[in-house]
Order: sequence, then structure tokens, then C-alpha cells
Amino acid sequence: MKYLKLILLVFIFNLNIYSQTITENSLPLRAKNFLNLNFPGNNIESVSLYQNGGGYEVDIDFGYKFIFYNTGLWKKISIINDETKNIGIPRSCIHKSMVNVIDNEYPHSKITEIERKDKNFIIKLDDKYLIEITGYGIMISQENLDNEQTDSSN
Repeated sequence: MKYLKLILLVFIFNLNIYSQTITENSLPLRAKNFLNLNFPGNNIESVSLYQNGGGYEVDIDFGYKFIFYNTGLWKKISIINDETKNIGIPRSCIHKSMVNVIDNEYPHSKITEIERKDKNFIIKLDDKYLIEITGYGIMISQENLDNEQTDSSN
């Protein structure tokens, strides 16, 4: 009976933690500053816990979705509507050395998704190319997604 009460208390405690309303004010300062600097004028539509409190998932009104670590560092930036794909993710979100490589290799391309993988970045350009690049701007891999779609449809 004692264990049953303990289990019930733990369950109620966990329920209270995850039933708390998550708002923009819940975000770490680093995440708020990142959004204000790179996406000025955009309003936050929703904030939720990511992977049981392993970070935050944020949607803003101009069609972007973010996943932030608990520290406020972004893990992933995605575009969630077609209108925003024409604009792309601002290049100010990534290091200048990475921007230089993208501009040289894929001029006029739009960044449509970015994800941190260890110390590298997986970047999708125009939903056509997938590149892996270091923070120092060293290209690790390139993949043409159009070729993959063509191959899989045969």
C-alpha cells in the first residue's frame, strides 16, 4: 500500500509538471534573443515541450518551426508553409563561413531546413539539395534530392 501511494504521488507530480502552460516567457533568454534578432516582427504562435522536456518546440506566425535545446540554442529550424519556402530561412541564422560556401556552391538558393548534428549542420536548400557542412564552412557531403525522387519513382 505504501508503494501504491508513492507511485500515485509521483504520477500526480509529473502530471502537474506537464500540464503547466508553456508560454513565450518560458523560453530561455538565448532562444528569445535568437528569434528577435533573426525573425524580427514575427509573433510566437505556440510553445510546447519537446521530447518530454528535452527542449522547446516553437512556431512563429510567418511559417517557421524551431526546436530549441533547454539552453536556448536552436537544434532545428524548419519552414512549415509553401509561401515561406520562397523566402527561406535567413542566412543570419548560421555562421558566415557556412553562408559563404552555400553562396559559392549554390548561388540564389534558399535554405528550407537546418538541423544541428553533433558539430555539423544538415542543410536543405530549395528542397532540392541536402548538404552537410561544419560550422567552419567545410563541406562534408552533398546530395541532390531531385535525383533520389526520380530514382524512387521508376
